Amino acid sequence: MTETTSLHQHLVAADLERQIAHWLAAARTFRDAEEFASLEAWRSVEADIGAPLRRQINATVEDLISFGDATAKLVATARRDPSAIAQASAAVQRFRRRYVQVDTTLDFLGDAVNSRTSPVLRTALTTLDRLAVASMTAVLQRARKPVPKVLVYQDKGTGASILRAGVRLWAPGMVMPVAAIKIVRHNLYRPTSLFHETGHQVAFLTGWVPSVREAIARAVGNDPELRAMWTPWASEITADVFSFLHTGYASVAALYDVVGDTETILRWPLGDPHPIGWLRTALGCAFARSCFGANGPWDRLQQAMETRHPTTAVDPSLQALLTRSMEAMPRIAAACLSAPVPALRGRPMTDVLDPLRVSPAALSELERAAGPALWTSSHWRITEGIRIVALAGLREAEHPEAATTWIDRARAWLTTEARAA
Repeated sequence: MTETTSLHQHLVAADLERQIAHWLAAARTFRDAEEFASLEAWRSVEADIGAPLRRQINATVEDLISFGDATAKLVATARRDPSAIAQASAAVQRFRRRYVQVDTTLDFLGDAVNSRTSPVLRTALTTLDRLAVASMTAVLQRARKPVPKVLVYQDKGTGASILRAGVRLWAPGMVMPVAAIKIVRHNLYRPTSLFHETGHQVAFLTGWVPSVREAIARAVGNDPELRAMWTPWASEITADVFSFLHTGYASVAALYDVVGDTETILRWPLGDPHPIGWLRTALGCAFARSCFGANGPWDRLQQAMETRHPTTAVDPSLQALLTRSMEAMPRIAAACLSAPVPALRGRPMTDVLDPLRVSPAALSELERAAGPALWTSSHWRITEGIRIVALAGLREAEHPEAATTWIDRARAWLTTEARAA
């Protein structure tokens, strides 16, 4: 070995030592959960949500640091034995990549927890945590499945999303111990989308989606083009059914506010798992007609949508598919609502979640029976929280002239601690 080669190897080994010291020091900061979320935010997360998260985070961080310590030992060996430089260099690169994976995971979880930036938001999101769990409990208990805990967080955008409990995260070996649901700012106080997302979790645990896909295929079975169009949307349609069964027409009106963009409502992006917004809204209106009757605000919504977004604006080939879809819509809606759920021994979801509980008539009766206490009492918040969301959304949708009043009432209900009944 020449003197020059020896010097170069010494420089490489020294640089590896510097690199691993940097990345390992950064990894050790992960031991402090306040590095990525405030203490107040962590305290606002209930113990049965925060504790499993913290345990999973701690285990992942300690695994990362152990990996870093082992890498540092390899680098120290390389300082003494140049033949180990290649192995040490590869180990440093692996540690860097593992660090980035853990950083991405903790950044996501930290942002989720840290979205509880004020007492008002902490109260609202804590209420939504509980409503999300409540929406899954009856079905999963009947199916003899564990009910996941839920961490709801606020973020930007127009649509909600879920990271399901049990999925693998970016960091190797890290499994999400709770479901994390994003609720967007514009729908925070009209959170019907929350139940679309819990619907994804329930569908996964009960094997519901394939059944809905098969039911849709049968409903349009004599039209292969419609079958090819509709069946890939089964997952999102299943979640829409779940949301509808919890919040009724409120979920349909809220959905239309998300998909009713003139530039996209009649667009069919290749590979998008969501139905065309125009058809998705029409399907929600068909759910309402099937469960609540032919006449209602859902008819006015559909008429307004068809007037504002006529299908004549689209390519003739798509226009034909939209027309045939509308002819099949009552069959598609009935098929989705009656699709058997494997984990419920082949019974439909409506056996557990009766849509008539969120009909306009039933919600009006709830409003009458509870009176003003409906909006202030802890009893009503606990026993009828989901139907209160449904009622507020219904009133906002059916009375545009009073929408602001109902929006303010829903916000006050979500952000104010309830008093004893």
